[in-house]
Amino acid sequence: MKPTLLLALLGGLMSAPLAAQAAPPVLVLTGATLIDGTDHAPRPNAAVVIRNGWITAVEDAATLVIPKGARVVDLHGKYLLPGFIDMHSHLSIGPWVMDSTGGRRQLKYQYDEAAALEASRTQLAFGVTTVRNPAGPTAESVGLRNRLRTGEIAGPRLFTAGWPLDRFATVGAPTVNSPEAARAEVRNQAAAGVDYVKLYAGLGPAESRAAIDEAHRLGVRAIGHLWQTSWTDAALAGIDGIVHISPGAANLLPDSSRARYTRSVRGTQFMFDWFKYVDLAGPEIAAMDRALVEHRVTIDPTLVAFEMIAWSNDSAYSAAAQPFEPPSLKCTMTGPALLTTGWAAADFASAREQFKGMLAFARHLHEAGVTLTVGTDAANGWYFHRELELLVRAGIPAAEVLRMATRNGAISLGAISEFGTVEPGKRADLVVLGADPLADIRNTRTVEQVVQGGRLAPARSWLPARLRPGS
Repeated sequence: MKPTLLLALLGGLMSAPLAAQAAPPVLVLTGATLIDGTDHAPRPNAAVVIRNGWITAVEDAATLVIPKGARVVDLHGKYLLPGFIDMHSHLSIGPWVMDSTGGRRQLKYQYDEAAALEASRTQLAFGVTTVRNPAGPTAESVGLRNRLRTGEIAGPRLFTAGWPLDRFATVGAPTVNSPEAARAEVRNQAAAGVDYVKLYAGLGPAESRAAIDEAHRLGVRAIGHLWQTSWTDAALAGIDGIVHISPGAANLLPDSSRARYTRSVRGTQFMFDWFKYVDLAGPEIAAMDRALVEHRVTIDPTLVAFEMIAWSNDSAYSAAAQPFEPPSLKCTMTGPALLTTGWAAADFASAREQFKGMLAFARHLHEAGVTLTVGTDAANGWYFHRELELLVRAGIPAAEVLRMATRNGAISLGAISEFGTVEPGKRADLVVLGADPLADIRNTRTVEQVVQGGRLAPARSWLPARLRPGS
């Protein structure tokens, strides 16, 4: 990212009042180049009419008859897009630590109210108007979603899962070690009001099939961070979405490589090492591609999460993102640092080399017809824009990446009739950019204003007080 872009964002974000304006009965945004999230070409000098939070017309600004009493905002020279959708933002997870008090090392995290409130507001500053929270403490995650939806607190529209379903329990989470236990936990979470259940890496095929079946029986979607269950098996079982670019399953590798890969598994390095052995042109991946496409499984690659891991021993890597990190999430044993405990210099070097394979795999999935979305695995909007940059770096055209960040996210959420594109009948969730993202995807960082539910506010107004002058 160019330093000037970061400085422009910081400068813009830190100089305006905090409160968003109340939505007027009619708001007209006029003169911007519209990139509407569909397959249509950009539309110069567009006008978007918003009534009571919903888009009622998209027309040419030169011929639009302005409704009487409307508030008109001139956006000539700007770019207007649907609000961004982060499909993997853990807004309800506080700092990660390793807990050894029970006689074994277990991952522990808990809800952090201050971090959740700050991260929610900051998402809006980066143009993210909708978030899928793919795992967190069940009650707190559902409560956060409800408070955001009612407007009690400020932030993006939230869709949430509860505790992840796994054989290897996180402290405080249930242990799921049989199909019956999987069904029981899905029922518990559905009763609590989740939008999703999340299957985690330790679940085998039988538990995964049971969880997916029970979730669908109860009208809940199922997503997975998978390892012991392959992407092919999960797709055939009807999973709705898969998170992270690293499948990890040995049965997706050529038969001749499986034993070597399995012997090499020693820690989190396996997420990268899998790419040493995979054959993207092989029959195993071809069968996986067919299953994903035929069953309409969506994938958020979270390339940026793996970049964070591979470069986590380089303090300069995340320096630009750090100002936007809630203070309690800056502990030294959180996130990528925790995941690379025990890594040697050679492990980092290998991970950086295999990261190229992750980029190639993302492009392969896109070209195979798999619906990709945009996610970060971080409660920090800075990384959302880095994920867009990585998808373009992988070889996916910027126009496609913008659709992944908007329309495809809404498709994955089952909400494309409600938001995700700029069309009459959709919610007025929009972002105003100062520069053309099709000319340079890094221009998505030039967020100037955000419209959520028809309310227009400067992007800078959502920054936490600690980032405002005089605080």
